[in-house]
Amino acid sequence: MASPIRPPLLSPDDAQRAENVLDDVELAPDTRRALLKRLSAGAASFGVLGLAACGSDNKGASAATTAAGTTATTTTGSSDKLTTLVNTAITAEALAVTYLSGLLQNHLIPKQFVKVIEAANQTEYDHFKALQTLGAKPLTTKFWAPNSFFDRKNVFATIETAEGLFVNAYLIAMTEFAKAGKSDEARYAGEILGTEAEHLALARFAQGKLPNDVAFMGYDIHSIDGIVKALGSVGIGLGQKGSKPGKFYEFPGQPPSSTTTKIKSEAVA
Repeated sequence: MASPIRPPLLSPDDAQRAENVLDDVELAPDTRRALLKRLSAGAASFGVLGLAACGSDNKGASAATTAAGTTATTTTGSSDKLTTLVNTAITAEALAVTYLSGLLQNHLIPKQFVKVIEAANQTEYDHFKALQTLGAKPLTTKFWAPNSFFDRKNVFATIETAEGLFVNAYLIAMTEFAKAGKSDEARYAGEILGTEAEHLALARFAQGKLPNDVAFMGYDIHSIDGIVKALGSVGIGLGQKGSKPGKFYEFPGQPPSSTTTKIKSEAVA
């Protein structure tokens, strides 16, 4: 069967010009909305997290097509920083799914917390999918984890450390998106941060600690490179051997159904 013919993708500038034309043409509201939705979808495919989507401020942006698909490049360091940030974020989500899936498959979670970790695993995978849909690409899907991470007595302390860093990372994301005037993207980061903070509290509870021990989430690290270095300091390697004895683990993609449970999930619009 012949492949369906698809219209070429519009650049953000083309989409904006088309929208301007629609403003001058009398159309039924539903028809105009449908056309604008199509135009926005085409333009959004050029950007990461909608950075170059129709209606966004994309001055100075240019599109570059690669064999892997269409990605956004810009002449500004700010856009490069945001791209690096979200690509690091999706890598962290892949790391989380890899680790939590391994814990559950190896029966390292106490029975009373299994459903909690299954829900956390589904959450991290939903984050991964949402970031992927919005254009983020993992820096690697191969992770070095210290053997101590899979010692039963260390599991929840490890989760606590990781989730604290993930919360910090999304605070960095919110800050950078706010600086760039990307209010929707800042909110998306906040939505994800909220669930990471839940995981942090639950990991503390599982250790017998006061779960809600702070009035404000920690923002000790102010750059995404700092988050990567902090992960390295505890022995994690992103695509390379870490500093502590361990082994490589491969991101499973969609986690096995035996390692997740149904949760309420709404993809980023």
